[in-house]
Amino acid sequence: MADLLKVTDIVVGIASQLSTKDYLSFRQVNKEVYHEHLSETNDARIWSSKLKELGLHETENEEKNTIAHPNAANIFGEITTFTLQSSKTVYSQYYKQFQIFVEKLYRSELNGFFPAQYSDPFSQACILNSLVKYIPAETKDFSQCRKAAENLGVLKGLFVNTAIKEMDLAYESEEFDAVADFVVVLSKCNEENVAADIFKSRNEFATEVELPSSVFDLTSNELDILQFQVTLSQISNFFNSKIELADRIFGESYPVTLGYIENIIANNLTEYFGSQLNSSLDGSLAPIESMPLIYKSLHKEVVEKLVSSRNVGPRLKDMFTELFDLYLEPKILSYLDICVQKFGIKVEQMFSNFQKENSLKEQQQNAQIYKSLRDKTSNQQLIDEKNKFLTSFTKIFKISNNAKTEEEEQLQMAYNLNVMNLSLNNIQVLVSLELCYKVVQSCKNCIEDMRTFLRIRNIEGVVKVKCQEIFKILIACLSKDHFKPGFDKAIAVLEQYDPNKMKTLQVELESMDSQVEPLIKFTELINTGDIVLQMISIFYKNELVQMNIVDKNQDFLNDVVQAEKNFETMVDDYVANGLNVGINKLMDEVLFVFGTLQLPDDFNPDPKTLAGKEIKPSKAAVKNVQLLSNHCFLLTGATDKGTIDIYQQEIGERFFNEIVKNIKKNLISSDGAIFLICDLNYYYDFIANTLKQKNITPFFAGLKTVGQLYLVSGSDSKELGKMICDLGRFQGVFRQEEIYELVQRRTDWVKVRRDVEKVMYGLGVSDCTIM
Repeated sequence: MADLLKVTDIVVGIASQLSTKDYLSFRQVNKEVYHEHLSETNDARIWSSKLKELGLHETENEEKNTIAHPNAANIFGEITTFTLQSSKTVYSQYYKQFQIFVEKLYRSELNGFFPAQYSDPFSQACILNSLVKYIPAETKDFSQCRKAAENLGVLKGLFVNTAIKEMDLAYESEEFDAVADFVVVLSKCNEENVAADIFKSRNEFATEVELPSSVFDLTSNELDILQFQVTLSQISNFFNSKIELADRIFGESYPVTLGYIENIIANNLTEYFGSQLNSSLDGSLAPIESMPLIYKSLHKEVVEKLVSSRNVGPRLKDMFTELFDLYLEPKILSYLDICVQKFGIKVEQMFSNFQKENSLKEQQQNAQIYKSLRDKTSNQQLIDEKNKFLTSFTKIFKISNNAKTEEEEQLQMAYNLNVMNLSLNNIQVLVSLELCYKVVQSCKNCIEDMRTFLRIRNIEGVVKVKCQEIFKILIACLSKDHFKPGFDKAIAVLEQYDPNKMKTLQVELESMDSQVEPLIKFTELINTGDIVLQMISIFYKNELVQMNIVDKNQDFLNDVVQAEKNFETMVDDYVANGLNVGINKLMDEVLFVFGTLQLPDDFNPDPKTLAGKEIKPSKAAVKNVQLLSNHCFLLTGATDKGTIDIYQQEIGERFFNEIVKNIKKNLISSDGAIFLICDLNYYYDFIANTLKQKNITPFFAGLKTVGQLYLVSGSDSKELGKMICDLGRFQGVFRQEEIYELVQRRTDWVKVRRDVEKVMYGLGVSDCTIM
């Protein structure tokens, strides 16, 4: 053993494992140990290592490492550093303060553990907390250390329990400053969680707040605004009072408020509002549909009215919102699903009701027509007067005479006629602008409600998808449930309408209506469709693009855009089909005018009456131009310019063809040519100066020149033949065969034919001019 004490490292190693009392004794073993092995430097290192175990830091600077009146409660806060030279002095101060407590713990003397100078709970908590660090650093004997630590644990437990009881009594008497003092004591003992739990147990939401059993009106199943306002006021007052109380008790030292708020939201408010949103006496979806209003009101009346909190910090409202969003998220997602589902059902029902109401109204009108006609047929004189009038419709309505009396046949024909007229008048209401507006507005309201939840980052993508689904439902229902049946029926009515047969009813041709009624009505339908398309376009830009529901930079990839474009294409196709049918009917009307008003002597007048015949457009020309004038501009303001141009050009081209056909049906004399030219000039003037469609003006310029074929005298047949060869004269509109066919309508064709054909087929190439 003596030899071991001669080795410095061994001696220092032994010394570092000893308590202060044993170390001091060990230094006195002999002079060699004292003077050589545990000299000033090594001695300082031994004390330095003990201080480091206590958590102090060694520095190079000479500092004042003593305090005037050190005590066990404050020494760890007052002395935190040391130098190697002052290490022994510094440790001696810790030793003097705590060793007396350690000795009591060794001896299990727990009663009267604290001297009178440490009677306040905070000082006692500081000492207990400090002993946790001091005992391992000072006590090197394992058994002694364990015994001291165990007794310290017992003592600390007793102390904490006493503090908790005192804190609870202070809560009971609402001495909140005292409660705050005990929070500090418990925090010093690392028992902050206990203090937080006590706060929660003493401030239970269910105990202090009695919310109404329902915030919905039990009769209407709608949100009771007044009741809900009272509810929110109770919640707001509760939170604000507890935030202020938490600040008073915990201050900024221990964050308890946010956890407390989350506990109330998770265990009280989520359950309450969940049950409210699920409640429904009749199984309707009314409560869950109130989700946006409830959510907005919670933010306005609770979140925005939260008082500031030192315990939480400046982000209290944001954190509160995040917690609320988190726990309400399942209900919000459920609302979004239900919203999409119910919107689809609602819109389909609106259109279905419209169809049913229209059908019922039509049935009632038809029944009224039948009743009115039946009443009239009781007057036999009336039947006789109308007999001839109605009989002319036998072919139109294909009435079977096998099993009906003459009276019943006449009644049925009159009924069919009136029903057709009614259908024609109802074309413009087959698509309801008012109903479309209501549906679009309903979609807008629905999307606005759903956008309430875009602020929740976690479900932002879901909200956008659901808003897009709503828009697609709108488009789909407008298309299949309203526009398609409406336009299908409108076009069917147009196709059934026969203006030629209808006009045979007119006793006087002068009294004919100069408008084809179905086309007028269909134009109103086009105007309605165009307005709806504009509404949809504006809605898409304002409600989806501007609100970032759809990315405008990638919207061409989105099926929402495709749905809108498909709808536009469908409407355009219906418009094109309907206009085509309408133009067919208009041309039928033109043909009817030519067939009834274009008299044989218009272009082949009797020489005896020629002198008194005024040179002006024929009645047929005036009537047809009037027809075109009334119909070519129907689409102005109802649709885009491109569609209007196509529509007008189609009418112009087909009118041109009807004029050519009309010329071929009439005989034209040299004397009558001036009257034909007058008509052709009249047509040209309308096309060039009123319609102003440059693409078809050359057709009518060519027609004007055709009139000259009849003006040339029969004695100048060779000149006539040259005119036929000169195709450039006719603006390139007609082939030579067509000109030849037209010239045959001359009254003197038999006389001039040989000379004309000789010129046409006998001239050299140089004699003919082909442009």
